[in-house]
Amino acid sequence: MPFVECYFSWKGLAEEELDIQSPPNSFTAIVFNYATPYQSYQNNSMKMRAPKAFACGPFTSNYHLVLKGKIGMVGIVFKATALHNFFGLRMTELVNNRMALEHILPDETEPLLQAIETAVTDEDKIKILEAFVLTRLPEARARLSVIDDAVEWIDQHKGCISVVGVAEHLNISKRYLEKKFLEKVGVSPKFYARIKRFVSLSKIVAYSEKFDWQDIVFKYGFHDQSHLVKEFMEFNQMNPSDYHLKHNELIRFVKR
Repeated sequence: MPFVECYFSWKGLAEEELDIQSPPNSFTAIVFNYATPYQSYQNNSMKMRAPKAFACGPFTSNYHLVLKGKIGMVGIVFKATALHNFFGLRMTELVNNRMALEHILPDETEPLLQAIETAVTDEDKIKILEAFVLTRLPEARARLSVIDDAVEWIDQHKGCISVVGVAEHLNISKRYLEKKFLEKVGVSPKFYARIKRFVSLSKIVAYSEKFDWQDIVFKYGFHDQSHLVKEFMEFNQMNPSDYHLKHNELIRFVKR
């Protein structure tokens, strides 16, 4: 399905307060929490309780989830333009923001949440989300445009492409691309490309035992290693080596 990246389910128990940091990834989401309420914050902002059901747009830097108690949530991870395509939202309003789903779907949110809470298995909860998505597919397909093609082209190049290059490939003006991209994605095509490049880079940092920095610098079009580290710090507020360690700590917790 071109709109959905994946569905997810997360269950667990945090006996002590757990602060989980997540880097930006270009995706959007709808999330339902059916367990202990949790808080979130970004950079130096105040901790805010996350709504029980919310939609969120792209995050431009890392954010934190603060959990204690029972963990139970399911959600839909959407591709960059999908929230706009499904609901007609102007995505600039959802950048770095978790909007209570009841503001978007006032008549559907509570029944969805109740159905998820009463569903016995993870598979049953995911099926509820899949059915919800299917009912909205015609509306989403009707909103497909050249901007969806632009996002796909940037994704294929892992962000290593210029805005001019995207516009020329699609035979549209750079100005039109930038204007419509903001409406459907929430950030500029240049910034989106930078996030996609960071996402690809962060996967290498997270999962590789050793790094060939010069190869990475060349592959991703950085000026030098200091430029790479600066870009990583801007999006993630930590250097690549620290992120590698943090990622492995989180994997150990999730596998418990």
